[in-house]
Amino acid sequence: MNNITFTYNQEAALAAGQSAFINESGAYVVTILEAKYMTSNCGAESIEFSVEADDGKKASYLNVYSTKKDKTPNKHGVNMIHAIMGCAGVQQLSTKMINAHTHIAPELTNKRVGLVLQKTLKTKTNGQDTYSFDILLPFIAQTRQTLDEQINGQPAQAIDRKLATLQDKDERKPVERSYQQYQSEHQSDDIPF
Repeated sequence: MNNITFTYNQEAALAAGQSAFINESGAYVVTILEAKYMTSNCGAESIEFSVEADDGKKASYLNVYSTKKDKTPNKHGVNMIHAIMGCAGVQQLSTKMINAHTHIAPELTNKRVGLVLQKTLKTKTNGQDTYSFDILLPFIAQTRQTLDEQINGQPAQAIDRKLATLQDKDERKPVERSYQQYQSEHQSDDIPF
């Protein structure tokens, strides 16, 4: 008798070759896996979110900056953190030390929230393309309402309006071509008659 090692699963088969990460701008209902307090090299402070969407796709490095490098509050970031807290039903955040280099906001762990994410196309220092995501608008996962819509008893419409015009942001830098690159690409122009 043979031991069965796999039983066909069509859902798993269809997922083969697909990314395990969120890779498109859009609205996602996510579970917050971790909300980590971070300080950048220049001194700006943020909360960095790692999330998992309902379909299992993940996103990491979603930074919301609460303090600028000069240590003044970043009003946009502070407002965004409060909006995420409100949509997740969290009244306050504290700090929990995981290890010497990791401090988290435990109140946000495993909370469900909706996030409209915008993909930003970038250029790495080596010239290769990459991308990141910015949180544009949080919403209540169960109703798709923004906090404003919920408080004012309005139907969920803001997310669909935002999605109707949402586009990737392109911050890629054009590749500067050196004289040698130009010359090697156009060698046929140098052929003598």
